[in-house]
Amino acid sequence: MNQEFQVQISAGPSKVVKDCPVEVEPLLAEGASGATGATRFRVHIEGRQYVVEARRAEERGAIVSWTLIDERGVQRIVDVDGTPPELKLSVGGGDALSVRVTDRRDLLVRSSAGAGASSGELRAAMPGKVVKVLCKVGDVVKAGQGLLVIEAMKMENEVRATAAGKVASVSVREGQTVEGGQALVSLSSE
Repeated sequence: MNQEFQVQISAGPSKVVKDCPVEVEPLLAEGASGATGATRFRVHIEGRQYVVEARRAEERGAIVSWTLIDERGVQRIVDVDGTPPELKLSVGGGDALSVRVTDRRDLLVRSSAGAGASSGELRAAMPGKVVKVLCKVGDVVKAGQGLLVIEAMKMENEVRATAAGKVASVSVREGQTVEGGQALVSLSSE
């Protein structure tokens, strides 16, 4: 099963930030019956495809070194410091890159309300198509309740309320294409 991530890389003295979608597909080793222990992966990054084999090399405290071998046999040592979503990566002993890795499904919707707020506006975090609207203005909703379904990157994902509240507005309709950052639903406190 493919996994889709949004990777945010911060590098250089000016800490330039780059967002990059990454899709990882585990590949079966010869004679293997399942992908659970897969060490070979097909990785799609910005329209390019790479096949790599990952081998755990050593562990030094919080830093884990991996050997990545591409399909031409070129090996690179990658030191990983930290745990997802916040990591520091160093390739071949070079300068460390700050990396934030997030599952794409978790990024489908972001809220403009602060953590724990009972109201806010839900916005699309990436382009997609509204497949179903599950709420209407005036509905009282619970935290985690489904509000709409959006298809993005060939996957249908249910957009859920980030907190309990009342639906103040629904800014989209079924079949509508939405852009990243576009308002979807507004919730107000009950």
